Amino acid sequence: MSAQNYPWKTRVLAALMSGLMRFIHATSRKRYTNLAVLKAQFDSGKPCIIVAWHNRNILGPFGYLAHRPPGRVFSPLASASRDGSLAAAAMDNLGVECIRGSSSRGGAQALREMLRAAKRGHDLGITPDGPRGPKYKVQAGVIAAARLTGAPIIPMTYQARRRKELSSWDAMIVPYPFGQLHYVYGDPIQVPRDADEAECERLRLQVEQALMRIGELAEHFD
Repeated sequence: MSAQNYPWKTRVLAALMSGLMRFIHATSRKRYTNLAVLKAQFDSGKPCIIVAWHNRNILGPFGYLAHRPPGRVFSPLASASRDGSLAAAAMDNLGVECIRGSSSRGGAQALREMLRAAKRGHDLGITPDGPRGPKYKVQAGVIAAARLTGAPIIPMTYQARRRKELSSWDAMIVPYPFGQLHYVYGDPIQVPRDADEAECERLRLQVEQALMRIGELAEHFD
């Protein structure tokens, strides 16, 4: 859905949010660790699934958008809730059209849309602990998406040296402008098409542990 099709209040808030996102990112010094993983995936020409914690949503997209080559399409998943509509409208302003749905609302339809997007060569984006948590707990949906699409999971995170952490369920991180950002990427994780329940659980924990590990690395700015 184009941002123009949202209610006017959502469009106004989305414009403010996307403008703020651009401003904070543009005025921040950036450091990247293991960026070669993402670039190698781009060079392969094959789609991937970018996963990042829900509380990194404000500047997380730029960890992908700042590096994607021309013609590469990003199709992140956004919740079907009101907050998800605001996020999707803001992403539309950044030139990204979201897939709507979550594990609690519209999950089956969202999974079908992700499969179609991956077949078209789109990269997918999932917040594996969203939209309502528990915080830092990878849900099974990301493993199901990776198993059915065949696309590797690439963990990604960032941290801001100067930031505010909101009193939301996920302690949303809001970086201050003119600060420093550290983006970190984890090694790809492949989910075999024939993975059984035990293997899927092992890989779910592997994704969770990888996100926690790169989160610790992102705390280092020098």
